[in-house]
Amino acid sequence: MRGAVLQSYFQSDWIDSEREVETDMIDEDDFEFIDEDESEGAAQTGAMTEPLYKPWKVAIIDDEEQIHKVTKMVLGEYQFHGRPLQFFSAYSAAEGRELFQQHHDIAVCLLDVVMESESAGLDLVKDIRAIDHNHFTRIVLRTGQPGQAPEEEVISRYDINDYKEKTELTRTKLTTLMHACLKTYEFIVQQEQMKSGLEKVLESTAKIFESPNLGEFAQGVMLQILSLFKFGDDAALLKIDHMMAGYEKGQNLRIIAGTGDYDPNSGNVVKKLPDGFLNDINQQQERFRFYYDDNYFVASYLGKEQERYILAICGALEGFTPLHSKLASIYCHNALVAFENIILNDEIEQAQWEMVYLLGGAVETRSKETGNHITRVSELSELLANKIGLGSKQAELIKWASPLHDVGKIAIPDAILNKPGKLDAEEWQVMKTHAEEGYRMLAKSNKRIIQLASRIARDHHEHWNGKGYPNGLKGEAISVEGRITAVADVFDALCSRRCYKPAWSYDKVFAYMEEMSGEQFDPDMISALISEKERVLSIYERFKD
Repeated sequence: MRGAVLQSYFQSDWIDSEREVETDMIDEDDFEFIDEDESEGAAQTGAMTEPLYKPWKVAIIDDEEQIHKVTKMVLGEYQFHGRPLQFFSAYSAAEGRELFQQHHDIAVCLLDVVMESESAGLDLVKDIRAIDHNHFTRIVLRTGQPGQAPEEEVISRYDINDYKEKTELTRTKLTTLMHACLKTYEFIVQQEQMKSGLEKVLESTAKIFESPNLGEFAQGVMLQILSLFKFGDDAALLKIDHMMAGYEKGQNLRIIAGTGDYDPNSGNVVKKLPDGFLNDINQQQERFRFYYDDNYFVASYLGKEQERYILAICGALEGFTPLHSKLASIYCHNALVAFENIILNDEIEQAQWEMVYLLGGAVETRSKETGNHITRVSELSELLANKIGLGSKQAELIKWASPLHDVGKIAIPDAILNKPGKLDAEEWQVMKTHAEEGYRMLAKSNKRIIQLASRIARDHHEHWNGKGYPNGLKGEAISVEGRITAVADVFDALCSRRCYKPAWSYDKVFAYMEEMSGEQFDPDMISALISEKERVLSIYERFKD
């Protein structure tokens, strides 16, 4: 019920009542009516023009045709907050029941008590409130037989909003009654909108925290903004031309995610905000600011180091009310605070990963291997992890952990590590200890990426057939990250020049890897490598020695 009321409350079209009586066909001489001073009430009337907003729905449920005519003539030009009335007529409680089943957003119901039975109107009240769970509609009982339904008893037993004898309803009192009912209805609906909107804010805020990385987080924020202001299938309030989420440090605007001119992947990215944005932002003194006009809204949050985090939407804001502004402000504030924290965490992670690369690079430099070896192993490992279906997050972790695969070489003497010729049996035994040494050094950490790196260091020389080292593991007993890095490490070693050998051709390396499938390497990894041959070669184009 609540969702239906909110959806219809925002939709722009309405359907004329089939049984509506045209007010211009009614002659005032056909009935008697009590006149009062028009200035006494709070009526809002005026010449009917093409309405700018959807009308308020008013149900007249009464078995007297003249009551329908009188009510429509008196209230025919009435408007509340610029919105006219739309009348729906029913001549029995049964017809009224059907009317409420068809229209869930009736604002006011003018209801007769005695119709097909002495309690028909009261029974309908029960149905509306208890069965339909409609507590929005303002129900006014109107009776010509007050003795049949005493006011005090009816008000105490039934959930109605007013009780009137038909003789009481003068022109001014009727318009004043309508004003009071619509004012209350509007307030109740707005409160429900606020409640529903806040629920959406909480739900949307929770969803954006599910995003695994900065880019997806920013995309999630923008998608939730669209969801937050969509009440019903045809009632999106924002006609979007461009959207962006980013931050500005100094004079540099970094766009994390965007659409239109702000799409980072479009090749036509706007490098600065429009002048209208900049003028508003440059006046910002407070920590958080939210402002909008007919063409855009911007939320801006100042970080601890005066960097500015920004959510901006350009387009037409149709029907954007103070309520929507409040909800948008709450949501954007939460999102931008989270945005700052994620960026700070992202910078910390980037620093950690950079240290991993530097440490891995230091090991490779000591062993006099090519400087791009760890970069290519890292890229190849991520490619293989994605290809076998580990998922982007796990593939990224393997990418950043794989540069430490040979960290144990720190413990290997230079004379052995950089010997130009073949190692003798004793030297080879010393060289093989680097796998266990690397594992021992890294396994002390409780950080996920370092734990992953420790297993890679230990397992990347194990063979699928169980003839590798250090533990002679076989098949799937070898960690999947170890099997992945083993393929990437050997492939790059064969493609590169070493102090003990020249570089092999790519065709020769692919042929060797295929030959060793099921022996040294996991067959699934080799299949993945072969199927991605073009992307593998593109890595070597990008990261040449």
